[in-house]
Order: sequence, then C-alpha cells, then structure tokens
Amino acid sequence: MTSYTLRELQLKANGNVASEIALAVAFAGSAQDLLEQVDPAIDHILQEFSRTPKERQGRSEDGLSIDIITSLKHLGFQASHDTTTGGHCDIVIDGRFDFLWLGEAKTHSSYDWLLQGFNQLDSRYATANKDQDRGGLIIYHFGERSDRVMDKWEEHLRASREDVTIEERATGDLEMRTRHTHARTGREYHVRHVIVSLYWNPKK
Repeated sequence: MTSYTLRELQLKANGNVASEIALAVAFAGSAQDLLEQVDPAIDHILQEFSRTPKERQGRSEDGLSIDIITSLKHLGFQASHDTTTGGHCDIVIDGRFDFLWLGEAKTHSSYDWLLQGFNQLDSRYATANKDQDRGGLIIYHFGERSDRVMDKWEEHLRASREDVTIEERATGDLEMRTRHTHARTGREYHVRHVIVSLYWNPKK
C-alpha cells in the first residue's frame, strides 16, 4: 500500500485551496497546526461569498454564519453555530488539542453594532486560555465601498477601546488585526477583523 506525506498529498491537490486546507486540518498535529488553517479557510469561504452576492441578498446574520460553518465542516473543522461558550457565539471551531477559535459575525448597520460584536467576543465568549486566544470579527457588508467601512471601523474601535492595540494596516485594506490584554486571564487576545462585500446593484 502506497503511503504519502502531507506535502506529497498537497502537491497532488494541484493548487486546489479547499483540498490543501482539508489535508492540513486532517494531518494537524497540534493546536498551532489547526490555527494556521483558520485564516486561509475563512478567506476561502468569504471569497466564495463575494462571488455570489446576488444569492446572498436578504440573508440574515445567522443564515450567512451557518453557511460559513457548513463550509468549515466540509474543510474538516469541528465547527458549530450558536454554541454556548460563555454565551451563544456565532461561529465556534474547537476539537483536538483543546483548540478553540471563536468568531462573531455582524451585518454592518452602524459602527456601534460592530463594537457590540467585538465586545461580545471579548467579554462574553473568549476564554483567552492557551490555544484559545485567537478569534475573529466577520463583517457582512451589503453596501458600497467596504474599504471605507473598514477604515471607519478602525477609527471607531480606536476611539472606543483605548486598551486595544491595532496592528499596522494600510488604508483601504479589507482586514485588520488587533490585540489586547484579556480581563479574564491577563493573556493577549488576538482578533482578526475581516469584511466581505455582498454589494449587488448591477447597472442596466
């Protein structure tokens, strides 16, 4: 029987991102290995969202989040929705090695609404224990200019949470990374903020 290394299997995937992620998740030997696949998985899924904005119109936050969870499961993650982790968190990835990644999702309607999501993730859901100190804020945006929304969100968060350090970010980037000392454990908690454009307004 022929056996293959992870690298050999990834080469056989021939650039298929979903297959490469699924293989890495299946072969993960530590919580760090799992963590390294979360961002690529989220990015891959949100790229699929951005390609189908027409079909996403009118979808609720929960509906969109369940779509993400379904895709995460297809990639091999143990993912769930509205699981009790200090509260009912939108996206929970857990499983082997006591790994835990939490995601809060918000449809952009106001910057205070986004702040509420960040604060929920921080003060209600996150444990900030070892291998559980990473999370994400996913922003669903149905309007124009997602780049401007992220720029203004950075300004709003900076003004509202002076304890949060915002890592260097170029104007117009569609993601942002933050870190802050978590009140529960005193460990640094890291959050990746990403926005996905679901704008759909074709011209005749």
